[in-house]
Amino acid sequence: MFKLRAQRSGMGLCALVTSAMLAASALPGQPAWAQEFDCRNAVLASERTICRNDDLSALDEQMNGLYTELMDSHSSRSQRDDLRRYQRRFLAARDACGRDVQCIKGAYLDQISVLETRLERAYRRSER
Repeated sequence: MFKLRAQRSGMGLCALVTSAMLAASALPGQPAWAQEFDCRNAVLASERTICRNDDLSALDEQMNGLYTELMDSHSSRSQRDDLRRYQRRFLAARDACGRDVQCIKGAYLDQISVLETRLERAYRRSER
């Protein structure tokens, strides 16, 4: 599972992908969870870059919200598993960017666009 802490003081904001994030973010002052690192122990260059950059952190948080909402909209385990696999591919592509802020930003913008489209489709299906 993905676990990334949002560190709002001194290290930037890092947030992302699990349902654990929902529980954490529902409580005021609690860290949001998403990927397998927290900003104090970020290992990958992409993780450290996201933690230090407010714009990337905001994109990370936006993407995480969409991912969580889409995950919640899926009723079958198969759909959720497919989304997790898709998200892992995104994370691999994002992490391949290393310290390249524009590359990371592009990866987030692409993923946000895809997740928004999928979420819109999921809502349309549920209205039928």
